Amino acid sequence: MTQTRVLGSKGRRLLLVLLLVSLLLASHIITNHAHPELEEVNGELPNTFTDPRVAAVEVKGAEPVNTRAAKSTSTYISQRLGREMEIKQKLLSKFEELDAKELQHVLQLLESTRNPRAVQATRIDHALQSLKVTLLEEISGKKYSDISKAVIHAQTITSQPRPAPLKFVLSTMAQVVIATTWRSGSTFLEELLASYPAVYNHYEPLMQFGLRRIREGLPGAAEAQETVHDLLSCKYEGHEDYILTAQKLKEMISRNTRLWNTCNTKEWGDALCFNDVFLKEACKLFPWSIMKIVRLQLKLLRPILEDSQLNTRIVYLVRDPRGVINSRTDTVRWCHTEDCKNPENLCRDMDDDLTTALQMQKDFPGKVYILRYEDMSLEPLNKTHELLEYVGLDFDPRVKEFLVSHTTKNFDKPWSTSRESKTRVTYWVSKLPSSKLKVVQSACTPVMKRFGYIPITSNKNITVENILGPLVLPTS
Repeated sequence: MTQTRVLGSKGRRLLLVLLLVSLLLASHIITNHAHPELEEVNGELPNTFTDPRVAAVEVKGAEPVNTRAAKSTSTYISQRLGREMEIKQKLLSKFEELDAKELQHVLQLLESTRNPRAVQATRIDHALQSLKVTLLEEISGKKYSDISKAVIHAQTITSQPRPAPLKFVLSTMAQVVIATTWRSGSTFLEELLASYPAVYNHYEPLMQFGLRRIREGLPGAAEAQETVHDLLSCKYEGHEDYILTAQKLKEMISRNTRLWNTCNTKEWGDALCFNDVFLKEACKLFPWSIMKIVRLQLKLLRPILEDSQLNTRIVYLVRDPRGVINSRTDTVRWCHTEDCKNPENLCRDMDDDLTTALQMQKDFPGKVYILRYEDMSLEPLNKTHELLEYVGLDFDPRVKEFLVSHTTKNFDKPWSTSRESKTRVTYWVSKLPSSKLKVVQSACTPVMKRFGYIPITSNKNITVENILGPLVLPTS
């Protein structure tokens, strides 16, 4: 059975319409070019009676102007006929291309509309190809058109060589997991690392567990560990709870901006962004990824360090518990569970996580980085250099641009990450009531001292030096 018969009457009618439109367009253009006497001359219609350019004016010793005009017109017509033939050939050539490419495209679309799986596969393939171009542009710092020219002419794409990690991660994705708790500055750190070119962003993948801390031995711990490990492995199949939660809380995917800008389109909507097949293949394209986790006890992340194929580094981010509690109770209105609002739970987790982090540093040298929120706030440029070097990335200009725009201006909103960073260290001092300050310090003083946070008896005339000491960690 021929392709035409497979298409049926509708397909044949569509092909006939396309060919008819092509012929009409060609006829219209050729007809216009075949009558140069009707066309404008220098933007005006010539008039043989009034136009001085063609009027018969007697000049002594010269032939009439209208005779010269006739010869000029004859030459003009000959030139135009030559150009018409050239135009005609170009038109025919274009129509031949249209037949070969556009009609083939129509046939593919007609075929795919009868098969939903084919439609989905076509959309996924198109989105993945588009994503590849985006990543290539970001990594090279060049537009795709420039890249294509460079490839055609065997030229180097850019004079700025990418850092050594790029060569290393072509076969293995380099991954950074930010482990912390709510209101500790993790969103700023996540956005900072996401500003680096070609980063895949797993944003809070455990939201489906609600507003609670997932601790060892408690319900949900094994499931949470599996979710984290699988997503870092680009495995989305079988994680229906994650997908369903992401469909409700779309920032879980939309904060992965490079992915979201590809899968969320005006024509098709955002359905593709929650397709496990697309997510799996898209995730594999990225050379780097980050994951922000605020619900999981640090010791439960040990398996991702044990799996060398994941090539993961953990950044353990901590903040002064007085600042954390102030932010949870004064800045936001959703912190209503005991795991969130109780300072005893917060500081017990901080103490356990620090012990775990120190042990992990011994067991997995170079894989765990301990970062205080206050140090990043006071020296954002130096700490960012140090952090990027630790995780194996260079200081890209886009990271610097992010730092400048997010640490020098103050937009004091609950979810804003654009703040004058140096003022944030002591911000809680004037906000946290004395009664609450006593409660927090009563529950947290031992672990505060482990992190270098200094207890105070009054919130009068407090400077950074009064509340923040050096972070001194065991060396062995």
